[in-house]
Amino acid sequence: MAIETHTNGFGGLADPRIQRALQELGWATPTPIQSRVIPSLAIGRDLVAQADPAPRTTAAFGIPMLQRLDPRSKAVQGLVLAPNRDAVRQITGDLGRLGAHTRLRIVAISTGEPLARQITRLREKPHIVVGTPSRVLEHLGKATLTLRSVHMLVLDDADRMLKMGLRTDVEQILVRTPSTRQTVLFSSTLPEPIRAMVSRYLRNPIWVTNAPVQSLSPGHRA
Repeated sequence: MAIETHTNGFGGLADPRIQRALQELGWATPTPIQSRVIPSLAIGRDLVAQADPAPRTTAAFGIPMLQRLDPRSKAVQGLVLAPNRDAVRQITGDLGRLGAHTRLRIVAISTGEPLARQITRLREKPHIVVGTPSRVLEHLGKATLTLRSVHMLVLDDADRMLKMGLRTDVEQILVRTPSTRQTVLFSSTLPEPIRAMVSRYLRNPIWVTNAPVQSLSPGHRA
């Protein structure tokens, strides 16, 4: 499946709300990873992208997520899992800047911060939660977070999460989200454990690597 690459700004990739934020950030032209990822996510495809974490990488999944979610809803519709507190903070900030004109509420929940403070923020009915796997599971266990309405789930820096021994936590979260979710995985490398996770939990994903865009044969997902 060929994906068109846009080289003349974000006009074909972002709606006016996001374009306004991009202009304020001074981002005039999409990066190659953004040009290849955003159109696929915009049509609802699962996707695996080999890319190093960076603000411009966050935009690759953040722009489609922000455009897809409904600000009138009072449910968590987007979930981003990241390996540690610093990554959670960066992604939350990036999404906040990109979504400055969307009326979407974004909450960060990570280890190293008082649980009570996060519970208070979750009671404000965020649309997007960005968190570390262990803290997301903790909130699920306390029923202070529900993932029943998640439309889009992103595993960012996935190989790092697996190296940290978080695979079981990630999989426990995956099985507690709707089977109809759109699942996106970003990883600097694509070792066999990552590919096994993709085969199990993503549905016929598009792969964006140094090679041409391609699709896997259909697999199973939770």
